[in-house]
Amino acid sequence: MRIKQLRSRLILLLMGLLVVVLGAVFVAVYSATDIFAGRQAHKQLELGANVFSRILEMQAEELSSATAVLVADYGFKQAVASGDLPTIRSALLNQASRIGADEALFLDAEGVIKVSSRTPTVGEPVRLSAAQQLNNNALIAIIDEHAYLLVEALVMAPVLIGQVAMAFRLDAELAEEMKHLSGLEVSFVAMRDGQPLDRVSTLASYDSSMDNGGAGLSVQQVAKDAFLSTRIVLLEQDGYRVKAELLSSLSEALAVFDELKRQLIIVTLVALGLSSLAAYAMAGSLSRPVRVLADAARRIGQGDYASTVHLPRADELGRLASSIDTMRQEIAERERQLTHNAYHDPLTGLGNLAKTRERLADALASQQSGVLVMLFIAGEEDVLKARGQHVHDQVIGFSAERLHDCVPANSLLSYCPGQGFYMVLNGQELDQAVVTTDALITQLSAPLRVDGVKMTLTWLAGVVEWPRHSANADELLRQVGIAAADAQPGPERIAVYQAQRDEDYMRRMRLIRDIHFAPQMRELAVVYQPKLDLRSGQVTQVEALMRWQHSELGSIAPDEFILLAEQTGSIHKLTQWMLAAIVSQLRDWIDRDIHLQVAMNISALDLDDESFPECIAMILQAQDIPPGYLSFEITESALMRDPVQSMRSLVRLRELGFSLAVDDYGTGYSSLATLKSLPVQDLKIDKSFVLDLAEGSGDAVIVKSTIELAHNMGLRVVAEGVENAVSLEWLRTLGCDTVQGYFISRPVTAAALEGWLVSQQTTDVEGSS
Repeated sequence: MRIKQLRSRLILLLMGLLVVVLGAVFVAVYSATDIFAGRQAHKQLELGANVFSRILEMQAEELSSATAVLVADYGFKQAVASGDLPTIRSALLNQASRIGADEALFLDAEGVIKVSSRTPTVGEPVRLSAAQQLNNNALIAIIDEHAYLLVEALVMAPVLIGQVAMAFRLDAELAEEMKHLSGLEVSFVAMRDGQPLDRVSTLASYDSSMDNGGAGLSVQQVAKDAFLSTRIVLLEQDGYRVKAELLSSLSEALAVFDELKRQLIIVTLVALGLSSLAAYAMAGSLSRPVRVLADAARRIGQGDYASTVHLPRADELGRLASSIDTMRQEIAERERQLTHNAYHDPLTGLGNLAKTRERLADALASQQSGVLVMLFIAGEEDVLKARGQHVHDQVIGFSAERLHDCVPANSLLSYCPGQGFYMVLNGQELDQAVVTTDALITQLSAPLRVDGVKMTLTWLAGVVEWPRHSANADELLRQVGIAAADAQPGPERIAVYQAQRDEDYMRRMRLIRDIHFAPQMRELAVVYQPKLDLRSGQVTQVEALMRWQHSELGSIAPDEFILLAEQTGSIHKLTQWMLAAIVSQLRDWIDRDIHLQVAMNISALDLDDESFPECIAMILQAQDIPPGYLSFEITESALMRDPVQSMRSLVRLRELGFSLAVDDYGTGYSSLATLKSLPVQDLKIDKSFVLDLAEGSGDAVIVKSTIELAHNMGLRVVAEGVENAVSLEWLRTLGCDTVQGYFISRPVTAAALEGWLVSQQTTDVEGSS
């Protein structure tokens, strides 16, 4: 299980450390006592071993003295010399009884035991199995399968006539005496071939079979007690073995430290308990401020910057709390600044678009009504380009100051760069808002001086009312932009949103979006309208016209989509598609011996591309089509857009062999000097001057003078818009060179044009016949 609380972790950590430390101390003390007890037992064994040796020596000396007295006795010598065994036995018994010996033996000169003090009668056999020198005075012997400390003396008269031996048995009495003197447990064990013969011990539960090893120290377990023992081998001969074992009780040695251990355990437990309490208190002391800081950090993370963070302490935690509180204040200030920036314009300090949207949403949510106004400078982009950003910003700043004092109460004034000022007029009716807006425009349109330059700006406005027009903030912002686009300098400087204009706007946006993809969607087509040469009565020229059949909106008028294409930059793509289609058709017609010059309209934007003439020439060369098969028509107004670049491109086109014509002549503002300088061959009179010729309108004077002027300048005249025979004959009479219009033929597909040409040739043949 994972412990999540810091306090619990600290408590467990501190208690764990304390347990480890106290445990180590306890083990160290406990081990030291064991080692000390062992050493004490070992010293006691060494001392006991010395005492044991000394006792044996004293026993041997006592036996030796008694034996020497006996063998020196004259009567005893005589008894030995005469072989009086009963007397010898009696002497042995008396002497053994006097010194407390357990055995007294008489041996003849050959070492054969003749008399034993333990046998009731003389001559009973006594078996001496083994004897080994213990020291200079004594031996350890096995007599009748029992171990004895034995001392011997020779009976001399003056030669050796016998031997006397006195012995103490290694019995329980001797063991108890040694225990009394040494303080050790003592055991004597006599063994033959590993099997015990005789065993005495001061320990009731001593088992001589537990250890059959040689001399040395060892630890033995007797009953439930542990003993440190040392073994002394007294005899090792002919399969017989006699050892004395001294045992020092480790339990008794350790018992001295039992009280110390109990006290140590008590002290350890008390220390552990006190340490646990101290750890608990310390953990609480450490975790409590950490918890306080964690709570403060969580509040800050949740956006609560009101509560201060303070710990009344001077240590690191106190300084950390101070740092967090400083961070809280800085974050609060930074967030306040970010919030302000998110809803305010840095240039004017007014609300921005987000603020406007928020105010509209609040008003709509509270079911209030009102009017949204958008104020903007007509031609603001020109001001920016002509005067620079600095002047532009100053103009906006001055305008914001003017508006600031004029905006009605309970209204919001905001500014959005690139769009203009917004006013959210809560609770106002549309008529009232228009009056208010008009007053503001008048105020804004007053001359102002910026950097020493006097400026008079034209301000326009769009107005939308909620909830009548919409109950959605974003929709209102979009609608007011559409209304603003309809505003015009003059009486229409304030435009109120109209739903129909919105539909037109949406359609316009749809066309702008789709026109770029019209070629690849195969929605474009080319139709051709014949041009009738009035002198020859033949059709040698046609004008190629583009048609756009939108998949959903149906047929789109060229006047609508060509303008959009020029505004959006898609005109280049349409020109390339148109050129490819015309060249392909020309190649097909030439291959089938149909020779027509195709006129194609080009935009002024096409002429802005210096590589445009060369590209056209390369396309025709690729199809092996002479440039005379293609002519270009450009409107009079387009030529005025950038006369220098247009002139450069037109000259190059002419140098490459293409025919050129000025289209829609009479609708623009070109001067005669400009017209004279253009490298064109044809002048196309706009159809607006031709349509009413049959009705005898004043346009006839314009057309007549245009024809005369063109001819005087060496240009051929093409009149478009011929829709009846009267106009045709009138133009023929005035010397117009070429005509086109519905009276001649409507624009038709290439296949229909071919059929129309065949039918015209048939009519001509029949007419001539």
